[in-house]
Amino acid sequence: MPFYEYQCDHCGHAFERRQNMSDPPVKKCPECGKSVRKLFSTFAGIVPSSSPRPCDGPASPCAAAGACSRRSCQMLDR
Repeated sequence: MPFYEYQCDHCGHAFERRQNMSDPPVKKCPECGKSVRKLFSTFAGIVPSSSPRPCDGPASPCAAAGACSRRSCQMLDR
């Protein structure tokens, strides 16, 4: 579950909330009850499942199998 950052438009209080992506955004400041806005965050906490993952290393599935069948894997040529 990703964290989202918010800041109050009235008092300036900044805070984070751990929310599902489908959850509605926070509307009120926990300090003063006024409106908040979601801040742009540079943290990328979610990695798409289709992104390539490294296949080398002692704990990888490739190490156990001796080779990998994925086209993006470096072990195909070994």
